[in-house]
Amino acid sequence: MAFSLWTIRHTKTIRTIAVFASGNMLAMLLGLIGSLVQARYVGPSDLGVFRTFSIVAGYLSFLEIGVFSGLQREIPLQIGRGNHAKAEQAASACLVWIIFASLISGSIFLGLAIRAALYGEWMQFWGWLAFAPGIVASLYGGYLSTTFRTGQQFIVLSKTKVLQTVAGTLILPLFPIMGYYGACLRTAVTATTNIIFLHRWRPLRVPPRRDWLGFWKVIRIGLPLSGIGYFYTSLWISVEGTLVLSWFGTKSLGLYSIAVLVRSIAGQLVQSVSQVVNVKICGLYGSSNSAKGALHRIVAPVVLMALISLPLIAVGWFIIPWAVRVLIPRYVESTFLMQIFLVMMPVAILKIPTSVLWVAVKLTDCFASVVMGFAAFVVMAYCSYRTGFGLPGVAVSFVVGQIIYLLAAWIFTLRLISCEKENLPQIDKQG
Repeated sequence: MAFSLWTIRHTKTIRTIAVFASGNMLAMLLGLIGSLVQARYVGPSDLGVFRTFSIVAGYLSFLEIGVFSGLQREIPLQIGRGNHAKAEQAASACLVWIIFASLISGSIFLGLAIRAALYGEWMQFWGWLAFAPGIVASLYGGYLSTTFRTGQQFIVLSKTKVLQTVAGTLILPLFPIMGYYGACLRTAVTATTNIIFLHRWRPLRVPPRRDWLGFWKVIRIGLPLSGIGYFYTSLWISVEGTLVLSWFGTKSLGLYSIAVLVRSIAGQLVQSVSQVVNVKICGLYGSSNSAKGALHRIVAPVVLMALISLPLIAVGWFIIPWAVRVLIPRYVESTFLMQIFLVMMPVAILKIPTSVLWVAVKLTDCFASVVMGFAAFVVMAYCSYRTGFGLPGVAVSFVVGQIIYLLAAWIFTLRLISCEKENLPQIDKQG
């Protein structure tokens, strides 16, 4: 696959990624500052309590039942085919369910907050209350994010991320006074800002429409994909947090959560690339109906970016111990965990081309890849716990599970391309 660095540098996709990544990087930087300030004034035990609410939110994210994955495929696919009206119809049909799911999940968190208040558990009360707009943002905000599908729209999406992190940054001066409750306030303000601006700048201003046939058309493909995605993201992360909490306690969950921050930063950097590239893969597949055609100009830049991330890992490995001692000394025990999670950056980058399996609706391959990785994580984490490896054992297990998922997904992707080559002579002969 011949390519030149000059060609890569001047493609429209790379330019879009650069602008999108710049906004995301600013948002990430502000978020990192906020997380460091939060960690300085919120101890590991309190942070562990705070983390429990996000674990519950992760379990509840299944309520989107395939809308996100379905629209992520359907909207760019229809736009790639020139059917803008069908893209809008799909978004309108799914909006009814998302509103319903948002109200249900928000009500659950409000109900748990009221229950905590009745028992005088005020840390729990403010935690549940703070995460109520967060779960709504994950559902309604997640739905709105799937409707941003063009290069210019991705830039607007990046702008919303910057604004929500700015809003959260404005709360930071209150942390020396509020501590844990400042974290609750920052979470609520950030989520609320996210919803407001995503709604205000939504590209598809469609009304909710009870079109069950259109809704079923989206989730018929999206539900299996979303089920696999839920297994791979929200469920996996929530199970990880649950295992740490049940095996090692609240303080350890707080220490582990700070380490996960490093993993999240790497994920946000990669997301800047993957959101744009995945849409490109989907559009190319829609026009060529070929996995090889969709990946022809994608693989080389992705591999190049994975290689570029390796020096960043080396730099981060040496900087992290110093940064933790200076900035968040109460979390020194998390240093090695943070270093372990640096490995996730190239792993996440190399996953990008395997999204063609999702676009081609190879559900068995997608599910098999995720199950292999998740099973490896759970089994290895349990074994490491029983043999006394502690929190580092869980972190290494997570990374190993992700690598196994990556290898399996690449094997299935190469098999898909190989099957297309084998079928091509038969198609030509029939023609």
